[in-house]
Amino acid sequence: MVELGEWLKDLGLAIIPYSFAFYLPTRWLEYIWRQGYSRFVKAIWYFALGMVYVTGGIEANYVVMYICFIEAIDLCFQQLEVQRKRQNNN
Repeated sequence: MVELGEWLKDLGLAIIPYSFAFYLPTRWLEYIWRQGYSRFVKAIWYFALGMVYVTGGIEANYVVMYICFIEAIDLCFQQLEVQRKRQNNN
């Protein structure tokens, strides 16, 4: 079980920078097309963070930093979506 956890943690840490790089354009397209897939990406990030905590990895700060940026980006787009709804209701 520990070996599986270590493998998952290493995999998560390896793909986090790439997923972060693709999150912003993906989130922008999601906003334009009015589709919703970013929650799945965020779920993977939180799963990676959980695995780091479970396996006792010291990279937790590394993962948390990326999650903070993802949340900030997501909150900006959520605000844009709220403004779009307000404009459509008026």
